Amino acid sequence: MTALIFDTETHNLHGEIIEAAWMDVNFVQGAQNNVYFFSNYDHYGSQRYKPSEPINLVAMAVHNIIDEDLENCPLSSEFKFPEGAQVEYLIGHNINYDIEAVNRAGIVTSEIKGICTLAMARYLWPKLESYKLPVLTYYIHPRNEHKKARQLIKDAHGAFTDVQMTYLLLEEICQQKGIQTLEELYEFSEMARYPTHIFYGKYKGWAIKDMDDTDIQWLMSKTEDEYLRISLENELLERCNINEEEQLPF
Repeated sequence: MTALIFDTETHNLHGEIIEAAWMDVNFVQGAQNNVYFFSNYDHYGSQRYKPSEPINLVAMAVHNIIDEDLENCPLSSEFKFPEGAQVEYLIGHNINYDIEAVNRAGIVTSEIKGICTLAMARYLWPKLESYKLPVLTYYIHPRNEHKKARQLIKDAHGAFTDVQMTYLLLEEICQQKGIQTLEELYEFSEMARYPTHIFYGKYKGWAIKDMDDTDIQWLMSKTEDEYLRISLENELLERCNINEEEQLPF
């Protein structure tokens, strides 16, 4: 069984993989029964791939990979997980995007559990202005360590650097929640996918519990985010149950 922190860069939005990076992670028991999150570097590296068409300029401006960089690389359709990795968990920032990219390369991921650091960060720190990896990297470092964080952030949006930042973020998440196993991490990620706050649009920053019924119903009619829709529905259902209990004559 392998858990990989995993990140991809694609040739356009929802496009072909042009770079993938990975780092194996697990938990180990140390002295005095303390459990640590760690990597033993059995699977640690990155690979670039050549897409079937030129890189979109907007994507190029994000990851700074240009067509010439990929001339001698294997085709995107040849993507494979690192040799010997029997992947059970994929961990990443908005990991669904990366899993979809892997699916487009022809890899079946139906048996792989996705763990999303974006969802967990939003759950733990719902009042942050941004949840981009560089912002979170600065956030989890004390201000007297921002120089160290900056060295890493300079190469942000490269897949391998994003994997390293995600590792640091995961360490902080596990410490905050006292998580000691990969399954506990997965369960927390699944729970955190159902938001307690709104993170974009006209209601950005609002707690769902503080929204009026009409605002919730309006947002339900607009959102395509199934996790958000379920959170909104559950809030309305809970309010209905409370109202019914208040109206009972006994």
